[in-house]
Amino acid sequence: MSTVARAAAGSLLGRNTEVELLTTLPDGINASGSTLVFRGEPGIGKSRLLAEAARLARDRDITVLRTSGVQAEAHLAFAGLHQLVRPIRNRAANLPLAHRTAPRSTRPSASRTTPHPSSSPVGT
Repeated sequence: MSTVARAAAGSLLGRNTEVELLTTLPDGINASGSTLVFRGEPGIGKSRLLAEAARLARDRDITVLRTSGVQAEAHLAFAGLHQLVRPIRNRAANLPLAHRTAPRSTRPSASRTTPHPSSSPVGT
């Protein structure tokens, strides 16, 4: 186990394996990106692991984006994605053209109430 993972594991009792994954997951982020999804029953520590993942990423100067679903916006396609990318929308100018225009197509709209057919839900 790495020194960083060992130090972080002390704060998450019995989660050495998970902390090791959280510590190594960002290693290739510049080359391929990375996504982390936690699933499970209430009370098993998902929020605590998520907080640890965010802390470890920020310690490495990695931008961390978070969002939560809002029941009142359930009928708006891509509302969660819009909330997620809104804080960094000013960075879009630095993206290649194809990527720069993609976020604009995901803005929530009351007239567009269903997700694009090619999208698939991420587990909760």
